[in-house]
Amino acid sequence: MLILSFNTDDEGEMKGLPIPFPVMYNPEKFSKSIKTIYQTRTVPGDASVEQGFEGIEGDDISFEFLFDATGGSINSIQGEIAKVLDGVDLQIELFLALTQTRDEQEHQPRKLTLVWGTFIFNCRLVSATIDYTLFNPMGRPLRATINATFKGDEPRILQSAIAKLFSSDLTHARIVKEGETLPLISKSVYGDSKYYIEIAKINGLRNFRNIPAGTELILPPLNKQE
Repeated sequence: MLILSFNTDDEGEMKGLPIPFPVMYNPEKFSKSIKTIYQTRTVPGDASVEQGFEGIEGDDISFEFLFDATGGSINSIQGEIAKVLDGVDLQIELFLALTQTRDEQEHQPRKLTLVWGTFIFNCRLVSATIDYTLFNPMGRPLRATINATFKGDEPRILQSAIAKLFSSDLTHARIVKEGETLPLISKSVYGDSKYYIEIAKINGLRNFRNIPAGTELILPPLNKQE
């Protein structure tokens, strides 16, 4: 597994050449956490409740990295260096410098790309817990693990493109779910329930108070409803 560390421009794109950091051992596993943010929305006088989409947080990926200076890491560049230095403290300091230390010019930690086979993840380090488990007679650490969590961090251009897929500035087709009402749909898409009449007119609905589940609605941009 390779960690690429680099600075970014104002758009979040790579600036300059990345610094590679090969991990000593490939992780045996990793965990992924996904979080979608919803806001509970209600309309006065209506008992129904709808979870309105607010946004998607970047994925969290967690790894456990092993650092070992006992000579057990065969064919590992980092392992050979640690064995010669008789300790893993310098490799851990380098890992933290490339992933967590704030760059003096950019005023923020460097951005990262994790590369492991077909797994490629653009991110930043958000937390790291270091456990030292073995020491030499002088007290220098010979073995340690780092439990690191990274949060997805895509360039602003890509984030903007994804956000537009959910924007009220684009025409949407939406299937009515059981219990949904036009005011709730209006508030969920446009941020205000007052546009339910326009939605009814555009979709040719005469009885907008009782819309069967499964009905397909066209939800145009707000500027088309003036």
